[in-house]
Amino acid sequence: MRDVLISGEPGAGKTLLLLKLMREFENVIWITTTRSAKALRKALKNDEIWIIDAYTGTNVSTHPRNLVVSNPFNLNQINMEISQVLDRIKGKTLVILDSITGLLLYHDLQRVVHFVKNAFVRMKKKEASSVFTLVKHAHDSQTETSLYTMFSTVVELLKKDNKETKRFVRIVKAVEYVEPNFGEVKIVRDDIILPDQIMDYIMRVLKSR
Repeated sequence: MRDVLISGEPGAGKTLLLLKLMREFENVIWITTTRSAKALRKALKNDEIWIIDAYTGTNVSTHPRNLVVSNPFNLNQINMEISQVLDRIKGKTLVILDSITGLLLYHDLQRVVHFVKNAFVRMKKKEASSVFTLVKHAHDSQTETSLYTMFSTVVELLKKDNKETKRFVRIVKAVEYVEPNFGEVKIVRDDIILPDQIMDYIMRVLKSR
């Protein structure tokens, strides 16, 4: 399957990695659960991607590619919006959900797991790749483990704050052997640089047939 879970604490580089990955795809559908479509588009400065707002509940944007879920508590409606956008576009598509943590604020783990499974089915039919994010340590270890088991690839971004902030990446779960599966991450301006073998592996998963 072409699915990746990116887990990391705030400031570890999750958003920068999403931005880097989406540049490799013709189409991007970004589901936001933690801020409005209007705020996200302003931050991304991108008019081409599709944004599904599962946070606001009220459409305060006139952008034709901003779609607001009228009832963010209805996970089925979020999946319906994903399907409708997938039906409208052609070419290599990346579906981003940022983040599962936003869903877990209002839904129990069982409902979120059911939602993710349904989303995978819809994306598989359209041969779309997906990247979901999770805020590490925002949930108990059992919840994290349960979510990790759903994805073919799990990538953890780690941040160590001492005298100087250092970031690392680790492949926790993979569909093939990756060596080494741990390395340092560099952030240069608006770019995040992962070790070549890890970045290459992530792209192979997302672009596999």
